Amino acid sequence: MPTVQTSPVLSASDVAKYYLYRASLDGDVITPLKMQKLVYFAYAETLGKKKKRLFTEEIEAWPLGPVVPELYEELKKYGSSPIPIEYLGVKKEEDLTKKFNKATKQTLDKTYEKYIIKSAFELVALIHEDAAWKKAREGLSPDESSNKKIPDSDILKEYSI
Repeated sequence: MPTVQTSPVLSASDVAKYYLYRASLDGDVITPLKMQKLVYFAYAETLGKKKKRLFTEEIEAWPLGPVVPELYEELKKYGSSPIPIEYLGVKKEEDLTKKFNKATKQTLDKTYEKYIIKSAFELVALIHEDAAWKKAREGLSPDESSNKKIPDSDILKEYSI
């Protein structure tokens, strides 16, 4: 198994804000449920391709898919409504995008373009086929709450190229 670099400088919130920024440019909206899936796919793609973590937070296997609890806490006030642009909290594009190096931005953009066209529930259906999430949910009923972590080693098995 390859060694995983574990010292990212980003947070899941940074990734979410970047995706909300991209969506605002495209005229799209993103709900908290959809954002959790987009952030997971970005994390998994980065881990699989670059063998490094995209952000520091752990990912848990919740009933509707992977969730970053810290990001959930930030976004839960929006319920199932689209996340407003005010969530970005920045006045200038550079304040948001300067955190991302070119390679990370390319991975985020590629993942965004691949998944933004799907609805939140289409992404949930995709996640329910994800071996890493399913393994972390083993022994749980479909709607049972859980804070079981999805290990990087399982994500690597699923997403390594």
